[in-house]
Parts: sequence; structure tokens; C-alpha cells
Amino acid sequence: MPVNEKNSRNRSPDKKEEQLQKIIRKGLVLFIKNGSNMSMRELAKQLDVVVSGLYKYVNNKRELWFACKNKVFGQLSEEWNILEKEHTGNDLELIGKIGESFLGFSVKDYPLFKFMFLQDPPKSNRNKPGPFELEYNRSGFTNLFEVVSRATKSRELKTSNPMYFSLALWGFVLGPAIITSPMHAHFFEGLQSEVFEIKEFHHFIYQLLKKILIND
Repeated sequence: MPVNEKNSRNRSPDKKEEQLQKIIRKGLVLFIKNGSNMSMRELAKQLDVVVSGLYKYVNNKRELWFACKNKVFGQLSEEWNILEKEHTGNDLELIGKIGESFLGFSVKDYPLFKFMFLQDPPKSNRNKPGPFELEYNRSGFTNLFEVVSRATKSRELKTSNPMYFSLALWGFVLGPAIITSPMHAHFFEGLQSEVFEIKEFHHFIYQLLKKILIND
């Protein structure tokens, strides 16, 4: 039988946060598996709680989707923070490494990549967004924007609009990552293997990105 959550209001903040993170972890697995059709009832069953108990932590399925989104983008941001910390070259080279890392991620963990970039959030009948949706901060992109802004100030990059430049770079790398995903495999049907190979294509994009940065 599911656990009754009546006493959840008496839990310590640490216990509440622990349960919230458990809900997010399990919810993420279901979103990756079933997309926006994931079932809150199935999630409650897996956590051994009543469905109403979930709504003491997240307002609805859409809010849980954003909570999961915030978590995985935060993890991506942390990975790029480490990449930046270990980087010994200039900011242009760092931007190239971020692009290369992004392309590698799309190949290494496509199901998670699909959740992050190719999945729409569940709809909600609420007029106002909840707290998790409001705090959605697009971590990862903010890493790139910070490096581009710094490179602009140091005049490594000659651009008058670091935000537009960052968005253009993000799209430049996201596009190849998407079209080489399993979702678009049909696009390349009939191409000879010696003509098109995903890793080779991603390397080509990485080299092209470096040229764009050098000749900006």
C-alpha cells in the first residue's frame, strides 16, 4: 500500500529536500522514457506514495518537468564549469571546447539530450507558472554567454552583441547535434558511409566553429 503523506508537513527541511530530489530523479527517468505522457500515478507507485503526496512537492506534471529540466541543465553547467576551470588556453579556445563537449553529449547520451532539447513541456490548466518554471535559468547557455561576454570585453571577439553571438553559436552547434540524432536518422538514409559519418561530421563542425571564432 502507498505511504500516507499526511505527516510530510512535519518533516525537517532536509527530509523534504531529500524527498523532492527523489521525486525529481524518478520523474526524470519517466520523462526520458515516456516524454510528456509520463504518468504521475506511475511515479507515485514507484515511490510508494499516494499521488496527492507528490503535489506537496510539485504543483503538477508541468512543474515536475521544469524541476527535472533545471536539475539536468544545472549538471551540464557544472560540467562546463569544470571544463573552464581545467582550461589553460584563451576564451576562444574555451568556446570551441564547449561546442565540442555539446556535440559529444548528443552522441553519448541521446535519451537525455532528447529530453533537454527536443521535448515539449506538459500543458497545464493553470494561468500562472509555478516556482520551478519561474526559476528556469537555462544553465549551460549562461556558461557560454559568460565566456562570450568576457571574450568580447577582452577584445578576443569583435562583436557588438554578446547575447546574439552566444545564441548564434548555440544554434550553430545544436543544429548538427539534432540532425545527427536518431530522431532524424531517416534524413541520411541512402548516404554512403564513406560520405557521411556522425563523429567525422561533428569533428567537421568543431573545426568550422574554430574557424568562425578565429575569423569573427
